[in-house]
Amino acid sequence: MDSKSSSSPMEIESLETNLERETNAPEVWEEEEEDEASKKDDGSTKFLKVFAVIAGWGSTFFGVDTSVIGGAALYVQPDLSISPLQWSWITSVPLLAACFGLGTSIPLCYFIGRKYVVLLAAILYLAGATMSAAADSMVVLLVGRIILGLGMGLEAMVIPIYLAELVPKQHRGGHLNIFNSLQTFGGFIAAIIDGIFQNVSGGWRYMLGSGVIGPALQLVFALFIPESPRWYIQKGRVADAERSWKRIRKDMPKTRKEFLELKENVENEMKEAKGSIQVIREILTVPRIRATFVIGALISLAQQWNGATAIAYYLPTLISQMGVSVKNSVYADIPIYFYNSCCTLPSFFLFDRFGRRPVLLLTMPILIIGLIISGCSLQASTVASRSGGFFVGLALYYIGYQVGVSPLAWAINGEIYELHVRNWGMSWGAAILLGSAFSVSYTFTRQVRAFTKTGVFGLYAGFTLIFWFILIILMPETNGRTLEDIRNIFDEGLVGLAKYNWRQTKLWIRKKLGKQTAVKESDEFAPVEQEKTSAKDESALTTIQQST
Repeated sequence: MDSKSSSSPMEIESLETNLERETNAPEVWEEEEEDEASKKDDGSTKFLKVFAVIAGWGSTFFGVDTSVIGGAALYVQPDLSISPLQWSWITSVPLLAACFGLGTSIPLCYFIGRKYVVLLAAILYLAGATMSAAADSMVVLLVGRIILGLGMGLEAMVIPIYLAELVPKQHRGGHLNIFNSLQTFGGFIAAIIDGIFQNVSGGWRYMLGSGVIGPALQLVFALFIPESPRWYIQKGRVADAERSWKRIRKDMPKTRKEFLELKENVENEMKEAKGSIQVIREILTVPRIRATFVIGALISLAQQWNGATAIAYYLPTLISQMGVSVKNSVYADIPIYFYNSCCTLPSFFLFDRFGRRPVLLLTMPILIIGLIISGCSLQASTVASRSGGFFVGLALYYIGYQVGVSPLAWAINGEIYELHVRNWGMSWGAAILLGSAFSVSYTFTRQVRAFTKTGVFGLYAGFTLIFWFILIILMPETNGRTLEDIRNIFDEGLVGLAKYNWRQTKLWIRKKLGKQTAVKESDEFAPVEQEKTSAKDESALTTIQQST
């Protein structure tokens, strides 16, 4: 009896193993289902896109000013007796003032947070647009546009940072394009306003006064957007960070894990935080950090030294000088800016589907071809051939510009900098962008006198070609990475980044030639723990610490 009922140790172990498998099976299935659901759901709340649009709405002010000043130029100059040289200052001074606004944005973003900087920028825009519309002299108009420019600088700094910190990594590229898309949408709205008021007595005041609508709306709705959870954690307000997080993410295991990782990463980065002098030393001496500032500057220069802002500011004037009437040149802005706005839409999915680097490098040649066609067409003998060729070239130009380098300049500058230098980095990138926009727009009339309009378009094409070659070597791919993980791309500095891009380019060429069937996984940047730094970085950081 005992011999029959007793079981050997091996049989007991087998039964326990089977029982453990059976009891654990539901949990395994639960995890698999959760993982599958997570792939389809990034955890964003339905309000996230609303918050992103409200914050990004500030970029419409930039677009409104760029477009409306071009149409108003044809009427303001005779009304206020402004010379062409003085008008070049009126046109471009907001960009110069924006650079000063960027300087104040660094401490403001740190001390009062991203949300309240957005509100302050809206107030400055509101005041500047009101003064510009009421101006009775060149001086008053100039002061109004300086105030407007200060708000422009704050917006240029804070909006890309806020959007980058708010949205999930899977869709960050598309969401960062909100800034650029709303900017071009603002230009389209302003073109319509110019067309409506061009036949009204003193219509330029209504044109410039239309700039108050956007800031007024943002001033109301931005009161309801959440503060950046990263900023709350940075200030040690973890409970507030969690409340803010729940407004932009659903309550699910995946998002709870993301929040804990975010908290840990931010706290680790804050341990590395230094004073202003030490931060500047790191920027200059630590290869990983220095590389991000170089890339930010390059992409910002590439966005403006193709003549984008100058062309936008002087577009009605360029069209009228081709033989088109003043009235029709203002009306022509409407379909141009509508098309320009539509060209921004593909970026919402292209960046996150195909990556930043391929989109940029494939669209810049289109931009160059467009500039060459537009410039050469200005030498044609008839109005029809001049305007026809110019608009065809402009159509290609805007495809290359608005799908590639324009939104990417804001997106890349919004995501590549480490937390403890992010305010510095975004200010740096925006200052380079706005400063180069000022240099291009302020000198445009002088360039035309020196090189002719065709020569200026050729100059812009040449600059773009140079930047294209440089970015082939140095442009990083940030798609699908968290903000904290992006730092790993720059661990070996610019040299390591260039070597990696060159290796990947050779693999791509071999693949296309049939010599390589696939890119090996080992050639990708290997994931590196957050606290790990390269030997060069460790050496540089040690030197800084010893010197201080």
